[in-house]
Amino acid sequence: MSYERGHEIPITWFAAITTYFGYAVLILFGHIRDFFGRLFGASRYLATQPPPGYAPLLKDWENFYTRRLYHRIRDCWERPVCSAPGGRITVVERDSPDGNKTMMMTERTRECLNLGSYNYLGFADDWQTSCKAEVMPTLDTLNSCLCSARMDLGTSKEHVELEELVARYVGKEAALVYNMGFGTNSTTIPALVGKGSLILSDTMNHSSIVAGSRASGAMVRTFVHNDAKSMERVLRDAIAGGMPRTHRPWKKILVMVEGIYSMEGEICDLKGIVEVVKKYGVYLYVDEAHSIGALGETGRGICEYAGVDPKDVDVMMGTFTKSFGGMGGYIAGDKEIIQYLRRASAGSTYHNSLSTVVCKQVYQALRVIMGEDGTVTGRRKIEALRNNSNHMRRELVRMGCHVYGDYDSPIIPVMLYNPTKIAAFSREAFERGLAVVVVGFPATPIVLSRTRICVSAGHTREEIEQALKVIEELVDLLRLRYAKGVMG
Repeated sequence: MSYERGHEIPITWFAAITTYFGYAVLILFGHIRDFFGRLFGASRYLATQPPPGYAPLLKDWENFYTRRLYHRIRDCWERPVCSAPGGRITVVERDSPDGNKTMMMTERTRECLNLGSYNYLGFADDWQTSCKAEVMPTLDTLNSCLCSARMDLGTSKEHVELEELVARYVGKEAALVYNMGFGTNSTTIPALVGKGSLILSDTMNHSSIVAGSRASGAMVRTFVHNDAKSMERVLRDAIAGGMPRTHRPWKKILVMVEGIYSMEGEICDLKGIVEVVKKYGVYLYVDEAHSIGALGETGRGICEYAGVDPKDVDVMMGTFTKSFGGMGGYIAGDKEIIQYLRRASAGSTYHNSLSTVVCKQVYQALRVIMGEDGTVTGRRKIEALRNNSNHMRRELVRMGCHVYGDYDSPIIPVMLYNPTKIAAFSREAFERGLAVVVVGFPATPIVLSRTRICVSAGHTREEIEQALKVIEELVDLLRLRYAKGVMG
């Protein structure tokens, strides 16, 4: 069994049984409390009911889950910060007078080592030295917002320059930038495919891809996560069967994958996917939200990492929120596709354009990464990210944790499984000065709760060692050595 690829790590019977038992206990006691609450007419239960004549906004199960499970550990999420999301971060402490239904900010703050932000290349740590001098003058001539859509008066020379640089960086003819990463997928996909088209989607694709696929009206079929053979079987059957009822050929078939899967930390088998796509003559759409800037010798993403020619990918999507210290996203492809999307994508025709200040930040960050600023800072950042990621992953595996994903990925999911360990890990880490992200149902399957560690080029080796020391203490405290006895 390979532990280089975390998806091959099986959940143990002990973890599965105790996880289901934990949820069963929580649900049982939640229903008992609801029963006695209604019996004695407690007002806090009546408050969850809609006013007379109104339909409930939430289903019964969603209502129950929110009140009896989520509210118990709500303090583990939405923690306000009052600093840049660098290697270290200042977090505002909160209190709650009503069992986490409402959270009240306090005057207290806590300095934490940050393992939760997508600051992959550390631009949040050295922004003043690497980008500030070029970015801030933008405010002397332009506002922070153009107050218009790209198709109206929302295009500036900063947008044009950024699009040209992005296209050159990823190896495509043209690019189109959007003001939101989620909106990049959810508004582009409906413009590319519609009724009579077929989308083949990886089962672990991001919710923005799911939203865009549903909004498109196209038929959606899924294949086993990161499995080119499964994709080929589904594709072959779809081509042979044609459209439902009529069995006519599909108008378009679009395969959708990600460079790095955000919840799994796993790197796409792009070479295998491309072979199948070329064999059957269908289109390929690659979401590089987490891989652009983070993978490859020069940070050019999954194509460079996998040794795939960017020409073999029809549509390349990426975001500026991870490696570039900005916001928004881009679509890159042939000039004909990009010109069409400028007119047909709601993100271009209706959404407000990307802030010019952010455009300049991303533009300068790209120049640093590409070495066009005259330094080797970009190369050092990419190398530091890879070294920090692999060292963190290697040490977590050594501890006996179940670690998902691949080496070279900056996303490192460590499995918690049991619902009580979600809150315990987050709270104990916070008490020890470690800011982490924990994830549970419904964002993950009910038995696969996890903490998702994100490392940065902005972390020093001393900070990584400090974080590992805290995590190992929590691993012992919470009994997270699920692979103990398996790993040497």
